[in-house]
Amino acid sequence: DYPVMHVTAITHRSEPLVPMTIVGLPPMEDGYLGEAITDAFLPVLNFQHRDVVDMFVPLGTGFHNLAIISSKQRYPRQARKTCLGLLGAGQLMFSKISVAVDPTHPVKDLNALLDTLHQKVDPSSDLLTIPGLVADSLDATSPWENVHDKLLIDATTLPSNDPRKGGVGLPRGTGFDTTPDWRRGLIEAPGVSVDFCAKVRAMDSVCEVLQLRPSMLVITTKIDDAPNPSTGMGAILDPLAWATQVEASRAQRQRIFQLMNSIWQLEESENLRWLFITDDDVKLHSAGVNRKLLWQLTVRFDVGRDLHFDSERKRICWDATAPIPHPGRRALEEAGQQISALDPIYPIRSWPPLTLHSPATLTKVTNMAGYDGYEQRTWEPNVTRW
Repeated sequence: DYPVMHVTAITHRSEPLVPMTIVGLPPMEDGYLGEAITDAFLPVLNFQHRDVVDMFVPLGTGFHNLAIISSKQRYPRQARKTCLGLLGAGQLMFSKISVAVDPTHPVKDLNALLDTLHQKVDPSSDLLTIPGLVADSLDATSPWENVHDKLLIDATTLPSNDPRKGGVGLPRGTGFDTTPDWRRGLIEAPGVSVDFCAKVRAMDSVCEVLQLRPSMLVITTKIDDAPNPSTGMGAILDPLAWATQVEASRAQRQRIFQLMNSIWQLEESENLRWLFITDDDVKLHSAGVNRKLLWQLTVRFDVGRDLHFDSERKRICWDATAPIPHPGRRALEEAGQQISALDPIYPIRSWPPLTLHSPATLTKVTNMAGYDGYEQRTWEPNVTRW
């Protein structure tokens, strides 16, 4: 599938400079190159897609996992059309999650993104999933190589002629769609209280809780037998040896569903529209947590498998725990093995180890920076935590 090199000779010189980058958990060299390329080619994108005002693909998500797209909004759902168009624009076709925002939205301000997700996104009408599209080869969460589902989030202000706005801009005789007042911009979006967060924190399987916005909660939990970031976890191919890994995968999903249902049964939970669950290897209250949290919430998440709605589609649970490999329900059936409701329909592939900054490597980089006359860097705790 990839080019094959036949090495016929190897030469070397003293103190060589090797033109290469190391990719993996940010910050890595390719991240800054990627952000620069995005800015450099934005004028070309504007020319090809005239509705695009601005765009940002954050370094912290590995680029292909999240695109924030600022679009013109002259008519209803124009921003959605813009995002769908970009899924056919070169390597933007790999984008797992696309967020459409207003033309005046500062796309590089991730705090502003959280604000608009809280204030302007109604899961019942603003989240669109698109099954079976092209995925990046590096997306290990996808059920098949190069194929996954995509998520489009419409976080734009409703124009006056949108049926959900219910304003004077609608054509004569046109009815309007039932929409919460907060989504129409008439009142502040509701959220949960500090007491609610305390109740969640007191649950047995919850490690930490972080309230990102009034309607948005991140919790961490410890998943037994979860893949280790430094070693990964290979999928077992022999059906006779599936049992241990299958049971661990089922236990993982059971933990997520138990947490989700327990939290959604609490008083006030109707105002918790965003529930994110991830592994406890990120410390939610440590310095520099935002970058690693952004990475985990997008890299460990598969749209088709890990996005769960409540019965009325008014709340979502976003499972971003590192997936334990599983052959999938169909493979179990073909092997004549017992099926559980916890078995995923599609397979969960091997989870690869990440290229992480080891403490020894960081020490070498710091020392070299000192030798070269650069100010020595103090690394954030989350960068070196394995």
